[in-house]
Amino acid sequence: MTAGRRLNPIRMLLFAALAVPLLAFWPTDQGDAATDWPAHVDKACTSTRFGIRIAAARKVAEGGDAAVPALVAWEAKHGRNLLPPTLVDAIADAAPAAYGPGTLALLRRWADDVDFYWRGSAMRGIALRAPGADDALRTELGQRFVASHGDPAWLTRTHARFGSALLGDTAVLALPEADPRARVRLAALLLGRGIVPPLQPLLDALADERTFLGDPWGQRLGTEAHKALKTWLGDGHPLAGGGSFADRTAAIEALRAAAASRSGQELRTPVPATDPELAFAGGIEILSCKHGDVFVRWTEAGELVAGLDAAARVTLPAPAWDELQRARRELTLASELGVVICDSMRLFWTQPAVHAKVAPRSLPAAATNWLEQLARRVEEAGGTGIGRDLRAGIDQFAAR
Repeated sequence: MTAGRRLNPIRMLLFAALAVPLLAFWPTDQGDAATDWPAHVDKACTSTRFGIRIAAARKVAEGGDAAVPALVAWEAKHGRNLLPPTLVDAIADAAPAAYGPGTLALLRRWADDVDFYWRGSAMRGIALRAPGADDALRTELGQRFVASHGDPAWLTRTHARFGSALLGDTAVLALPEADPRARVRLAALLLGRGIVPPLQPLLDALADERTFLGDPWGQRLGTEAHKALKTWLGDGHPLAGGGSFADRTAAIEALRAAAASRSGQELRTPVPATDPELAFAGGIEILSCKHGDVFVRWTEAGELVAGLDAAARVTLPAPAWDELQRARRELTLASELGVVICDSMRLFWTQPAVHAKVAPRSLPAAATNWLEQLARRVEEAGGTGIGRDLRAGIDQFAAR
């Protein structure tokens, strides 16, 4: 190398500094590395860099059946619930080219495991593969979906109903559904696959202003609903060319008119959904892929309201409620109990101020006993369903 072409040492250091992070994202599917599925699976599960985890998850998903043995080996060594949702979602949503009997069998095992955090995603993966199956497999998968139409976990039953709809079962759209999240999600999923379901749940979500213990879940539903409607309407969206609506009322009315025109459905203008006009002093939120979600709030007077939609109510007798209040005030809880990965319990109340998030098998005995007493008193006051749901959730989070 001549002096005129010799690289400046500073430039060489700069090149090296830039090359190190770039190499982490460099394709590794060359030669023998393409068959190193254990390495890809491990990266998808354990890499400290989000971009690498996502890239590896996509690689594993695209590998289809070839990657399944490495997945099975990893979960056998580390535990199924340490598989990250990004990996499970990537496999569930993989392109048809990556479909295969081994991957479908894996998704079935995941969906059948009631303790697996991401079984709802696994059910979605099965649903997406069902339309392309042969007649015998379609029948089998159709029966699986029907068996899960009433699953306590809202995502699992929603994806099971999604699978039935993809197989042509229109009756599934008329099944009752108490959870507003499930109503919106099913309609959004079907629109995304070119199937136009009843659109009223999406319109209703646009006007949902409800919250739970400070969480604006109604706004999130509205965002999800609008995203689905916007994609489906395309050029028919009132603001397809950009811009903004004058106000929320005008926006909802414009979207209602556009959706009604395209679908031919009679859609009513939704009435805003708001929180109950009660001063809540505390509550419990349980999120569980196994038992389903539980939402309970109470007032200082002992009126309990259950469900995101506040559909169930029960008032505890004053003596029983006073006893529970005294016991609750004696509880001491840290703000975080255990490491939450997916399923969680949230405890919130005033006097004294408590806002704790609890992982499975991490709730102290004193708090467990208090929640069990609450469930019993609720049942005695006539709130059988509320008490039953509380008991199921409590058992999952009680310390062992």
